[in-house]
Amino acid sequence: MTVLSNRERMIATKFAEGMTYSEIGEMFFIAPATVRTHLSAIYRKLDVRSKVALAALLADRRLQELDQLPFERRSTDLCGPPVVAVLPFDNLEERWTRIAEGLSADIIVDLARYPDLGVIARQTMLS
Repeated sequence: MTVLSNRERMIATKFAEGMTYSEIGEMFFIAPATVRTHLSAIYRKLDVRSKVALAALLADRRLQELDQLPFERRSTDLCGPPVVAVLPFDNLEERWTRIAEGLSADIIVDLARYPDLGVIARQTMLS
């Protein structure tokens, strides 16, 4: 299996965590199109075809790395902050759509205020 560069590894991790191309671009000071180019190379190198497959592969690798650490270091070294995704509410009637979307947005904003909690971007959950 081909090894990713440090930059590719960081981009893959952020993408698997749910960040959008724009958010990753802002974080690393690159254009969203460049992020897309990096992800294309990452998918090819790792032989994955979706974000879910990429996230699963990265999680599997983290577990393998975690197994190699002494027990007392496992909880602090590779287990990053918890990450939460707020799924959009399903509404049964069209008239409640704006309220459902507003509730989801409010929950995401409130959760994002906790610095030790990762919140997956709303657009990522909708796609």
